[in-house]
Amino acid sequence: MRTASVRVAVLAIAGVTVLSPLTACAGSSPRPPTAPAPSVSSVEGAGAPMPQDAPGQPPTAKRDVVKTASMSISVAHPAEAADKAAVIVETAKGRVDSRSEDAGSGTGRARSTVVLRVPAAKLDETLRELKTLGTVEHVQVSADDVTAQRVDLDARITALQTSVDRLLGIMRDAKDPDALIKAESALSERQADLDSLRAQRQALGDQIDYSTVDVTFIAQEIGGPAPTEYRGFFGQVERGWDTLVSVAGNLVLLFGLLLPWLAVLAVAGVIVYLIVRLTKARQPAPQPVQPPQPATVGAPDEDEAPPR
Repeated sequence: MRTASVRVAVLAIAGVTVLSPLTACAGSSPRPPTAPAPSVSSVEGAGAPMPQDAPGQPPTAKRDVVKTASMSISVAHPAEAADKAAVIVETAKGRVDSRSEDAGSGTGRARSTVVLRVPAAKLDETLRELKTLGTVEHVQVSADDVTAQRVDLDARITALQTSVDRLLGIMRDAKDPDALIKAESALSERQADLDSLRAQRQALGDQIDYSTVDVTFIAQEIGGPAPTEYRGFFGQVERGWDTLVSVAGNLVLLFGLLLPWLAVLAVAGVIVYLIVRLTKARQPAPQPVQPPQPATVGAPDEDEAPPR
């Protein structure tokens, strides 16, 4: 028995000795090479571009701009230039909001003022055409960003519309008269505010779509309208009266022109008069010269004694 156990132990030791190298070779066998992990930059470059409506990118807000312009143009005939400006605006699908004319006078120039509304997209082209009507003396163009105002109005209109719809639903389902009256009162107030906001939004939209151009045409020379023709006897009477009024007005103007000079001359005359008076007052008065008395013949001299 002892011999058998010894044999078993020897066989076990031999088996472990044989299997140990095989196990080590199997553990140290090379593994197949693995592909390197792609870099972040290569992945991004190979990927498809990000769509414009991706959640990470906020939508670009539309900018609303109100443009206005003002011009002063010197022309020979302001009324005719204003007519040509109206034609230019009508060709550009615009309109004339207002027009005023001044015929001028003897001391002022004639002028015509027009307020034009031009589509914002055609503002520059219209300004170039208006400049060809005469000599430009002044031009100013300004732009005002009203995007925030437009967004605020739209949000308030949406909120009020929702409130109005809700009140209409309450009125349809209301069975209590008191609740119905309160809902009607609130609805009237909300509807009035909603109409006001809609009117403001419409006016703002008109300012955005149509630019305002204020144009003033000024005559090149001073003068008013041509004088009327005098005909017949009464026409000559009217002409004489107009001449008299004109002469009287010119005399008044002449007196106003000379009045400062007359005042200065009067003050200077008073000063000269006072100087002369003071000079004469300081000089001593000349003594009168007594004429010599003629001697009396035969009259005794006072120093001589009378004869005894």
